[in-house]
Amino acid sequence: MGLECSDFWNALHSFRDQIHRTSLPLTKPGVKLISITAGDLFSKSNYQDFQRFPQVDLDIAADAEATLPSLTESIKSQLTSDRKRALEDRRAQFAVARQESLERAREAAGYAWDASPISTARLCAELWAQIKDYDWSLVSFTTFVNRWPQRLWSFDKYHQYIGGHGGAGIGYGAPAAVGAALANRKYGRLSVNIQCDGDLMYAPGVLWTAAHHRIPLLTVMHNNRAYHQEVMQVQIMANRHSRGVDRAGIGTMLDDPAIDFSKLAQSMGLHAEGPITDPKDLGPAIRRALEVVKRGEPALIDACTQPR
Repeated sequence: MGLECSDFWNALHSFRDQIHRTSLPLTKPGVKLISITAGDLFSKSNYQDFQRFPQVDLDIAADAEATLPSLTESIKSQLTSDRKRALEDRRAQFAVARQESLERAREAAGYAWDASPISTARLCAELWAQIKDYDWSLVSFTTFVNRWPQRLWSFDKYHQYIGGHGGAGIGYGAPAAVGAALANRKYGRLSVNIQCDGDLMYAPGVLWTAAHHRIPLLTVMHNNRAYHQEVMQVQIMANRHSRGVDRAGIGTMLDDPAIDFSKLAQSMGLHAEGPITDPKDLGPAIRRALEVVKRGEPALIDACTQPR
């Protein structure tokens, strides 16, 4: 069952973008697919991108959040004792698999722990250590930091992750984070933004908006000094055509000069520190910024990071 899946096909398949593009289904043959989403009600013109259309057995155009409580109760009422025992066994297996996955992730995060620039694993681990005891909400996308939050953090509330932008639009991240932080403010919720450097350069004025309206938001820069997704894509295409791999940085790197995001943020009224290159300095800087955010103001930490 897919609940509000904007790209249900992607959730069901493994896709490899190579010269000969291939995909493999992740589900067993004959599995019954059900989609519940309000997204089907949004189609309104010829020219829109809806990703691939999956073949589903039951397509329900409805709001998943409103549907789920009654659906859950209906399923519970139909469970037999044998089925309940089977589900409990499955739950126990998932718990073991989750713990094993967490241990593997922690081991992997240890590599390059003391490296400079700071590894994305270290950045996310240091951030988690400071926010885990709060009512927090991650208001940024995680693909560009190798999804380390999902691998190292504990997500157990729906508001703890805003999700992605849907169309891979650069420049979405910072404004979306400020908007989500504004929505979280009335709940006293800690909004956390792992902010890509290139994305912020599309609309840096949103920092002033956050300062002007006293929107509490903790931003930690993923400052790898590049549009690194584009660097990798240019490298792939140049390699595919056997030419110009060494020029992949043209138009994709953000250096010479490097951008000082702490000064940019300070100029717009935020508490800001950095650029931080020593990973041992990151935790204390986050703690200081967190005190500012707890007072109801935005703060930014400029961390110089590895590409991914």
